[in-house]
Amino acid sequence: MTSAIVKRTESDLAGALAGEAQFISSVCRLDEEPIRLESFQVAFLNNRSRFRWVNKSRQVGFSLVMALEALARCHLREGHTSVFVSFSLDEAKERILLARQVFDDMPASFQKRLVVDSKTELTFESNGPRKRISRILSVPSKAPRGKKGDIALDELAHMINDREVYRGSTALILRSRGQLTGCSTPLGRRGIFWEIDSESMRRYPHHSRQVVPWWLSRFFCRDVPRAARDAPSMTTANRVAAFGQQTLVEQFDSLPLDDFQQELEATFVDESYSYYPYELILPCTSDDLVLHPDFASLPHPTGRLVAGFDVGRVRDHSELAVFEQQGERYVCRLLRRYEQVPFADQEADLRQLLDRVPLARLSIDRSGIGMHLTENLTRDYPQVQAEVFTNDSKERWATDFKILLQRRDVALPRDRDLVGQIHSIKRRVLPSGKVAFDAERTHRAGHADRFWAIALACQKERGPASGSGTKIGVRVLG
Repeated sequence: MTSAIVKRTESDLAGALAGEAQFISSVCRLDEEPIRLESFQVAFLNNRSRFRWVNKSRQVGFSLVMALEALARCHLREGHTSVFVSFSLDEAKERILLARQVFDDMPASFQKRLVVDSKTELTFESNGPRKRISRILSVPSKAPRGKKGDIALDELAHMINDREVYRGSTALILRSRGQLTGCSTPLGRRGIFWEIDSESMRRYPHHSRQVVPWWLSRFFCRDVPRAARDAPSMTTANRVAAFGQQTLVEQFDSLPLDDFQQELEATFVDESYSYYPYELILPCTSDDLVLHPDFASLPHPTGRLVAGFDVGRVRDHSELAVFEQQGERYVCRLLRRYEQVPFADQEADLRQLLDRVPLARLSIDRSGIGMHLTENLTRDYPQVQAEVFTNDSKERWATDFKILLQRRDVALPRDRDLVGQIHSIKRRVLPSGKVAFDAERTHRAGHADRFWAIALACQKERGPASGSGTKIGVRVLG
């Protein structure tokens, strides 16, 4: 004969468990394994401030711990409501899915009755005599008006309407004992998340702040206690070498330094500064590197020759850059500017290049005025690759080139104009959250046209889709 399951009430649980952290550690499981909380997660769960502000690395488990906290509070309290505000509908659904998975693995005696089970809401009925309702709600990127309780703004820095979401959420905790949590990976020195975290505009004295870089997570770090003590005073490269798990090392090798610092070290990158600082460019320049004056003087390469051509005519210049690829290293062999040169003459010159030089690839900007020239050349030369300049493609090319500079896998002439063009590139975060790369227009350099020709030549080749201009090999936003 099967005995009836005795359901635990809120008062039963309050007598047996000290709070959310103990409830999660004692009762909750994920993938049939007990949940082992990190120290920073316990500190977050024990933080009773009305306003919690968490600047975190990616993939350290904050989305999970916030879902666990909501589930625990729905079982430890009567009539509780937790609301997640996520930057997309898919992310909103993911928070509910995490809570639902953990709920399914809880012992039946601890479970409340699940009365609403949807992709954006879980509603539980109390096991006590009053049958009070507790809920977990999840909405995408909008202020959850009319819903009192805990509000968690997940990845707030990445929301387009971040100020509206924050402003609409603060009022919801005024008449409840709820908490407002802003939790995000940084996205530039912009937006309400950065302003509150840094207090650069004004003070926010009631917000408690928590910073969680990668070295506080067991998933990324081989020795968390020692790293917590020593890593903050080390350079990024040194702490990755000293404490990083292999997965973290692979991330470090795959991202530009400031992207790595923003994605995994909770650093706000100032997008108003140059994307390529002088200390990154100058070690890759040399007075000994001699450029060849014309196509005929180019020697037979020991590696493969690749080239980029940025098209200009009236206000800007056309620029050609030829590099020799030697393994992973790109060595500049020829730079040529076409200033006020008719398109027919530019096309004739490029045909001469393609006929005389064993180019493996010539990448040409086919946007706008370059379309006719590119169509003519791609018809006759299979090594010509048409490129479309978009924010996404420019992000990919700029990122590829930055990685080459960081690894010192590109050799450039020590030329002030060239160095200035590269340094002029700015990385800006647009109001939409997307990233744009551009430079101020100058009479001599145009829109850094020589830089874009170099970036086209030195781009990482990604197979047949590389010319589409829509795929990004290394993600900068988070």
